[in-house]
Amino acid sequence: MIDILGYLLDGFVIILGATLSVAAWKAYKKSGMKSILLLFLAFIMFVAKKVIENFHIIKISLSSEILDVTSALFELVILGLFFIALIRRD
Repeated sequence: MIDILGYLLDGFVIILGATLSVAAWKAYKKSGMKSILLLFLAFIMFVAKKVIENFHIIKISLSSEILDVTSALFELVILGLFFIALIRRD
């Protein structure tokens, strides 16, 4: 039961992240602001990270060490993109 709830929550997070990515892309196309482009990239990376974390569902296995390092690197880049988007002046 808990596994199913986790999968549902992960699916919701992926859908929400993809929706935010689309919204950020549309806002970037409308405004041309580079900071919004950085937010778009951060959202895309967040969705990619979540998909990679759930590879086991589609029978692609990664070692836990590779998954841990990949997740940490994605999180570092995502936070960096958010930071740069916040301090950037357009």
